[in-house]
Amino acid sequence: MTTITLTLPLPYKQLSPNARVNRAIKSKLVKAHRKVAHLATAALLKGNTPGGWMKSKLEVTAYFPTYRFPDPENFMASLKAYEDGIADSGLIVNDKSLWPEKPIFAKDASRPRVILTITKEQPPQ
Repeated sequence: MTTITLTLPLPYKQLSPNARVNRAIKSKLVKAHRKVAHLATAALLKGNTPGGWMKSKLEVTAYFPTYRFPDPENFMASLKAYEDGIADSGLIVNDKSLWPEKPIFAKDASRPRVILTITKEQPPQ
């Protein structure tokens, strides 16, 4: 199996589906998060890993500054811009290619972050 691991900043709270935020502000945040994921994925690939994965497993581990963890479904929805940025890099065909698992939450006050591990699924032989 082929695996790629990305470490990205936690998504802004304004990207949560429950956030009440101006559309223009949310649009700018989505664009910025998408670009961060695209550049991080492209830097990891550097031509070493062929892209175009049709189906892959997405494992999410998020480290928060406190023990106040968000709702898992809303948190996964706030990662949509990151998923689109990964697709923009060419690693996966599109964000439908990612099959997420339940996220894992932990506390790390000194370095909040989200770790996305993408594993290419092999077609049955």
